[in-house]
Amino acid sequence: MAHLRTQIFDAVKARLVTIARFSGPDKVTRGRKGAIRQESLPALTPTWSDSNEIATMRPFSGPNGEDGYDRHLPLSIVVHLRDDDPELEFDEICVEVESVMGAAIELDGLVVEVTLESERHYVNSQTGLSIGAGSINYRVAYKTLAADPQQVAL
Repeated sequence: MAHLRTQIFDAVKARLVTIARFSGPDKVTRGRKGAIRQESLPALTPTWSDSNEIATMRPFSGPNGEDGYDRHLPLSIVVHLRDDDPELEFDEICVEVESVMGAAIELDGLVVEVTLESERHYVNSQTGLSIGAGSINYRVAYKTLAADPQQVAL
């Protein structure tokens, strides 16, 4: 079994691939290792590498009084754009992503809640031209047992 964080990312991916434009192969991939082929655009890359996950100790988190952690995972969904009007394409994708993520605030019981924090369409500040990417950023609150980070805590 994987760390609960990986289970959370798997659940997010399962939600994102239900969006028609992201249902094909290579459309939603966590932790890409290379460039995305042009024909695969637009695409999404869920990641947490922009920020640290924060955890605080919480006693009596398990059914037998075990200690646990309250965790806050920064989840970024990087949006890779293709359209000739990237700002409008980004906004359309935001609507689709926010809809599927908002319908699953507890991700099937894996998390306490998933909260939208910010969105950003990236633009070259000197030219005003789109860089062809953006991000939709969430804060994921979840709990694990201290001795078993695979296990959801109370």
